[in-house]
Order: sequence, then structure tokens, then C-alpha cells
Amino acid sequence: MYSYDARIRYSECGSDRQLTIPALINLFQNCSSFHSEDVGVGIDYVTERDGAWFILNWQIDIDRLPSFCDRVKVCTVPYEFKGFFGNRNFWLEDEQGNILVKAATLWSYMNIKTLRPMKPDAQQLEHYSLGEKLDMEYLPRKITLPEGLKQGEPIDVRPDMIDTNNHVNNGQYINIAMALMAQDEPEKAGRPVKRMLAEYKKSAVMGDTFHPYTGLVDGRYYVCLKDDADNINVIVVFE
Repeated sequence: MYSYDARIRYSECGSDRQLTIPALINLFQNCSSFHSEDVGVGIDYVTERDGAWFILNWQIDIDRLPSFCDRVKVCTVPYEFKGFFGNRNFWLEDEQGNILVKAATLWSYMNIKTLRPMKPDAQQLEHYSLGEKLDMEYLPRKITLPEGLKQGEPIDVRPDMIDTNNHVNNGQYINIAMALMAQDEPEKAGRPVKRMLAEYKKSAVMGDTFHPYTGLVDGRYYVCLKDDADNINVIVVFE
């Protein structure tokens, strides 16, 4: 298990003074990045081997979100490597050790030149200490899209969306999805989100354009972002 202590900053909060979901994802993403760097298999290590870890899924279950100035512990543990896949849990604790948020993720190790999956080298895996799988409900990773989603206005990929792998960072998709929900369903956006699911299918890069399809179905708000060729980039669901 790896963790670091944090304090919720003003810039990470919404109008209700609570940590936003995109900011939560940044905390988790930083935690896994710090973990890799601190055990010696970070960005430089994988880049020298033409590799990178790409996230395929998020499942985030929220009991409550911390507020401005709260002190929290951000935690992660990888619990399984199989082929070119890796499974990693995240969770957020308050100062009393209560778990506020739990998350499950699936990652794929990719060759950044060919953009095809490849197995991580044994030396890399030896640097990670596998832990126990977090006790939580694990939903199917594939998200089924309902019919009747409405098409919205195109969204161009901006330079600030791009990360060190030269594609749109996974958290940026969630920013877009949250903004679309606030625009389309302000009442839904004003209520606490108890669960967020995301399935990443095709990476977007500079020059790409997203074509959003959205809708509220059975209490779940769906966002599907597609490219110009009608390929799905990501599906995001808020409950």
C-alpha cells in the first residue's frame, strides 16, 4: 500500500466547498504516479522502454467528499498483474481513518510507439508490492449505452487537455462529462454523485474533436464522447 497526506485546496472545490470529482481523480492519479516514481519505475523508467500505463476503467464509489481545508490521506494498492493488464485500488481517508471514497481501476501497459499492448518487464513488476483487493462492490467493466442519447455540440481537444503521453488525460474526459451534466441536467448536477463509472476505449490527441451524446436514463446520467469517425473515446456514467 502507498499513501500520501493532502489538504483539500480551494482550487479543488466546487461552489459547495466540497472536493470536485475531477479533483478527486487528480488526487488518485497523483497517488499512483508518486507510487511509481518512489519505487523507481516512474515516467523515465517506462519511457526509456517505450512503455506507458493507460487507464481503461474507473469505478468510484463515494460515501462523502471532503471539504475545503480538510486533511485527508490518499491511498493506493496494486493487487493484480496479468499479462499486460494491471488492477489497482484507490481510497480516500479522513483524519480519523474513515474511508470516504473507494475506487477500482483497470490499466493496460502499452507500447507508446505502436500503441499496442505489451507485457511490462519483470523488473518493473518486482518494484511493486501487491496488496489485498479492496472490499467493495465490483461492477462489470463494460458499460452498456442506452438508446436515445441526444447529440450535442462538438468539443475540440485543447492543448491543456494533453498529458505526458501526448494524449488527452483521463481526468479531462471527466471534466467534460461533468460540464455537460451541469448544462443538460442542472438538478442532477446539484445533487451529490454517489458513483461514477468510466470506460475508456480510444485515446484522443491534439487535432481531434469530441462529439458528445448525453442523456438521463433511470436516474443515471450518461456521457458518450465519439470522434469524427464515430469511434467511442469514452463512456462516463454518474449515479
